[in-house]
Amino acid sequence: MTEGKAEDTQRQKIAILGGGIAALTTAYELSSQPGWQSNFDITLYQMGWRLGGKCATARGPNARIEEHGIHGFLGCYYNALPLMVDCYKELARPPGLPLATFEEAFHPGSFLLMWEFIDGNLKRWPFTAPTNDLLPSDPSSLTTIRHRLDAVVGFVDQTFEASHTPGLSLHNIEMAVGRLLIKALRNAIQTAESLDGGLLHLVENAWGWLQSKFEPLIAGNDELRRLYILTEFLLALVRGTLADNIFERGFDVIDNENFSDWLQRHGASVMTASSPLALNTVNLSYQYPDGDTARTALMGAGCYLNWTLRSFAYMGAFAWLFEAGTGETVIAPLYEVLKKRGVKFEFFHKVESLELSADKSAVGAINFGVQATLRDVGQPYQPLIDVQGLPSWPGVPHYRQLVEGEALQAGNIDLESYWTPWQPVAQRRLEAGRDYDKIVFAISIGAVPYLCKDILAHRPEWREMVAKVTTVQTQTMQLWMNRTTPELGWDIIFKNPHDTVIGATYLNPLDGQVDFTHLLKWENWPTANAPKSLWYFSGAMADYETPPPFTDTDYPRRQYQRVKAQCVQYLQASMGPLLPKATTNVVSPPGDPIGLDFSLLHSYDEASAGLGVKRFDQQFWRANIDPTERYVTSPPGSTAARLKAWNSGLSNLVLAGDWIYTGLNVGSVEGTVMGGRLASYAVSGYPALADITGYQIHPARA
Repeated sequence: MTEGKAEDTQRQKIAILGGGIAALTTAYELSSQPGWQSNFDITLYQMGWRLGGKCATARGPNARIEEHGIHGFLGCYYNALPLMVDCYKELARPPGLPLATFEEAFHPGSFLLMWEFIDGNLKRWPFTAPTNDLLPSDPSSLTTIRHRLDAVVGFVDQTFEASHTPGLSLHNIEMAVGRLLIKALRNAIQTAESLDGGLLHLVENAWGWLQSKFEPLIAGNDELRRLYILTEFLLALVRGTLADNIFERGFDVIDNENFSDWLQRHGASVMTASSPLALNTVNLSYQYPDGDTARTALMGAGCYLNWTLRSFAYMGAFAWLFEAGTGETVIAPLYEVLKKRGVKFEFFHKVESLELSADKSAVGAINFGVQATLRDVGQPYQPLIDVQGLPSWPGVPHYRQLVEGEALQAGNIDLESYWTPWQPVAQRRLEAGRDYDKIVFAISIGAVPYLCKDILAHRPEWREMVAKVTTVQTQTMQLWMNRTTPELGWDIIFKNPHDTVIGATYLNPLDGQVDFTHLLKWENWPTANAPKSLWYFSGAMADYETPPPFTDTDYPRRQYQRVKAQCVQYLQASMGPLLPKATTNVVSPPGDPIGLDFSLLHSYDEASAGLGVKRFDQQFWRANIDPTERYVTSPPGSTAARLKAWNSGLSNLVLAGDWIYTGLNVGSVEGTVMGGRLASYAVSGYPALADITGYQIHPARA
């Protein structure tokens, strides 16, 4: 179909392939329309026993929350946050039940811990972003580039206003002049009829002051240097946006250029371009070639600019964190609402191939491997469990509901792995016209080479997309500790009561870390044996080898052991700066002053926990290696290769996910929600493109 025109439909059978955020969002939007059941028959097909994709959560020993990585929403998730606000309203849990409302399920976070490497040492750069009165349900005041430039310059102004940096008082006149220039720039952004050369002139005035008056002050002063970096970085974003006429031409026009080259072309110094502030965007979205953090990050400048401008133009707070695990806070509520609406779910259906029709104009058939069959044929699979009144996802299937349950349990079979030794117990074939009218392909692009061979053989634009929209592996670990975070050496007092440690641009490869101690209350630890803190670590994972054929069923074990070794090595080389009282030299001196004292790791079975590094065995770690788990990146030149939801080239196939052209074009829950909303539009014309915040129509991509 073409933009702006939806096909007339009457009780269309919609087959949604995949169970992640894109699939759930597509189903949510399609079923949000009045009288949708008269127009659509929606079935979602998912391999394995749970939903969520890269956001899936499981429960382990003592109902431990175990996830694929670190998850949370940024305040600039203009589509994802309103979706969840709406979902919780419809969920309508009775007062007193866990996470009954959006406000109970999400809490604002403003603290970010960054790290600098100065004079041979790591230095903490703690930063608390200002809050605002905008509601997470309403992005309407942040929809344009003008809004975002205003927010960015306002962020600079607020940071100067909040700064009490020693040394500034000696330069009151110079700093006052700078603030006046910044205020004049912000006023012009808010009131100018157009973002043209006149506005750029005001940016140059502020830039000249920054370079001539501020830069000489920063030597030897951490706080002044950081204030300078923030100002130079954000002004470079504004300067480049205006100079490259992004307001008129869109972000895509600069996406063949790498982000760091673009920043420096618009005046950012090497110090600023390599600062943690500038690298947060690429680290957050794993923009390293082949996941190798030893190489320079690559990210299209347009994607980088779009994402970064958005991140400073947020609703309420810089981030909105989940009160429970991602599966409990996001996925289960979406599932419950969709199920109540009448959307059907077929678990244990792994897509094996999409076949083209005889004339190659449509998908003629979908082939599934049925992984397991239900004992009660007349009833759907019931996937959830109850943990303290909170609907949650188990770590394994409900074996008692499955004919093959005993065999699956005995073999410890992972039905989510492409390298599983388990063979389908049946084959199922859906045919166009009989079983479906439209397919929504909401499976990550990493699986396309395996599932869409027929399409790739006949559609060159698909081959280009797969070649240029690359993916990387990721890895994660979670640590349950027997001391509180302050007892481990955390000494920063938060300004806001909901803040927690959100760390970024720390040591690679696990360069992100978050203190998620607040999740412990949703786990079932014995009172006498409960951990006192919980930390998540996550990062990219280099592709050292081409993944072997799926018949190499030992591959997951080898990668699992590889991640374990990397995690142990990381803990032995990195914990001193982050948690200075967690080292062996503090806990049991004399000893290692940098590495973790592994006696601090809390075990669920102390009798078998052992000593030293062996205690790591009872923590949680994960290698995200499957095609559907790989993170989608945005290297230079990739945006033009992304297909739109309605441009599959096949009459009955719609695309969904953060890997399609969304206007944001960055791997994220927000991008995935946008992809799902665009897929719904492609099927039904709803929601209108103008209501998908951040999707920008450009003539070159119409």
